[in-house]
Amino acid sequence: MDKNNIKTTRKHIFIPLAFSLIFVIFYNLEIDLYLKSVIIPFMLLLFSNILIYKDDKNINKKAYLMLIPIFLILVSDLIVHIDFSNKMLNILILPFLLTMFFFLLVNKNYTISFNNLSLSFLIFPKSLFSNLSFLNTGIIEKKKFTNIFIGIVFGGGISLIIIPLLMGADDYFSSFIGKIFSIFNFDISNIVIFIISFVILFSISINIMRIKNIKTKEISKGGLDKVIIITTLIIVNSIFILFLISEISKLCGNFLQLPKGYIYSSYAREGFFQLLFVTLINFSIIVYLIYKEKNSMDEKRIKWLCLLLVVFSILLIFNSYYRMFLYINKYGFTPLRLQVILFLAMELVLFSLVVKKTLYNLKNEGFIFFIIMLVFYIMNLFICNDLFIKLIS
Repeated sequence: MDKNNIKTTRKHIFIPLAFSLIFVIFYNLEIDLYLKSVIIPFMLLLFSNILIYKDDKNINKKAYLMLIPIFLILVSDLIVHIDFSNKMLNILILPFLLTMFFFLLVNKNYTISFNNLSLSFLIFPKSLFSNLSFLNTGIIEKKKFTNIFIGIVFGGGISLIIIPLLMGADDYFSSFIGKIFSIFNFDISNIVIFIISFVILFSISINIMRIKNIKTKEISKGGLDKVIIITTLIIVNSIFILFLISEISKLCGNFLQLPKGYIYSSYAREGFFQLLFVTLINFSIIVYLIYKEKNSMDEKRIKWLCLLLVVFSILLIFNSYYRMFLYINKYGFTPLRLQVILFLAMELVLFSLVVKKTLYNLKNEGFIFFIIMLVFYIMNLFICNDLFIKLIS
């Protein structure tokens, strides 16, 4: 959007200023670090821009449904005290969810899809400082702004004389003012935090205005030759055939028991996360072919080789389940083991959708994939913890 077409109003300045001040106040309170450094900043970012754009006639009110998962993720630590790894995941995931919310709110052309993931970086940190030029857009006339500044200087100077006199005249007032100064804790660090917060909030509010008319990306057609794709899939599938032959020979005569020469921990952990990573590689290959090589997917041999790769991936997931449940039956649940079970279940659901997409047509699949992954992630936050394990034990 051209700069001349962006019309800022007073609320684009004053709301970020007010919310930056609120953040500084919270930052100086003796509260949990994750609460004041993650939960509160994201909430202030969210609500400040909701206030700025709530009166826009063109907003998409259905976007407010996105606030449900965002809110659940934000309050998860307050309810169940999530572990450090989930806190780090929240810090990575929340910016994407807030970005999707803002896109859905102000841009009716936006759809959640694989092709639009890169649009998430158009809100932050893009144009972080260059957007400050919109502060001088005629919202406050230069003369009026100068007069306000002079008034602040005069009023502040007179206040520095009056306040000490009143504090000396009244002990209660002196105590009251002292508490105010202790809450705000006026020092250079708070001033820096206030300025940084304002710059971020103001810049994001301008970027949200920019994305109103951005069109979603079209699916680009891939350029890989069909022979290359077929050869690659044959080689990859052949490796999985050899792996399955090896697994079957290992489990022969030992089904539902430990293979000979193993203990529970070594069998469950041996290559477990490597198997998860392999299934992710398989999923990435198939998704790439489906969405980036659409013309090639019309070839029956490629389609069936992809389906064969899905079958091998599902067998790997069941292999991982088998190893994990042997271990759980012996040693019980832990948050990490519950996370593994949920992740494997999510993979099964996603691969089943890939099968449907390959054989038939699946509409709005990007949105469906997004919802499934989001639901499983929120389940992970509220289920994979010691509190839930105590409830089911």
